[in-house]
Amino acid sequence: MLMPENHPLAQKAVIAPDDIRGHRLLITSESCPYRRKLEMVLQETASIPLSTMEIGSMTALKYYVQSGLGIALVPKIILDPVPAGSTVRTISGSLIDMPFGLLCKASAYPPKIASLKLYQYLKQELYERSMA
Repeated sequence: MLMPENHPLAQKAVIAPDDIRGHRLLITSESCPYRRKLEMVLQETASIPLSTMEIGSMTALKYYVQSGLGIALVPKIILDPVPAGSTVRTISGSLIDMPFGLLCKASAYPPKIASLKLYQYLKQELYERSMA
């Protein structure tokens, strides 16, 4: 969870999904798979509607947070670097897991050695990071 350093939730080491209530959550556009997954998970964990503000781009979310417009649940890769004046907190539980895949032309399947090594590397790294 990305938030301004002076945000009330920044006092907590770990944020529970219920803690988000009463705070503006910045979300991506309706067509974003990450938003759809986030909304599904939040609906399952809570019944109170959230205060949200839609931002058109996942990469822009951190700058809106930096400006103090709200908090955002974003993938770790978006947080490099964390904007000045912002802080990151962990969400309790395994809130969001997003599947991913590699797309290739039918003529390029099965993958050649380089593609296969990339796939195996990504699979291993993501597995290890998910266990950390």
